[in-house]
Amino acid sequence: MTVATKTLIDKIEALPPDKRAEVEDFVERKLARDEGSETRSGLVERLRARRERLLREHGLFDSTPIIRELRENGD
Repeated sequence: MTVATKTLIDKIEALPPDKRAEVEDFVERKLARDEGSETRSGLVERLRARRERLLREHGLFDSTPIIRELRENGD
């Protein structure tokens, strides 16, 4: 354990229980957010792979007529 880590732990342990709970909640939120970003990056990779597969299977398509119809008819 480094001196900086020991100092930080000593500071946290010196906090009153309510402030120590706030620190614990903060750390839990940081961990959850980091785990969520891994999940998001996995989702992004799956979406990219699917997009590439669809492009290989079906090629490019022109969405202009679809957009024009939506603008004209609102459907």
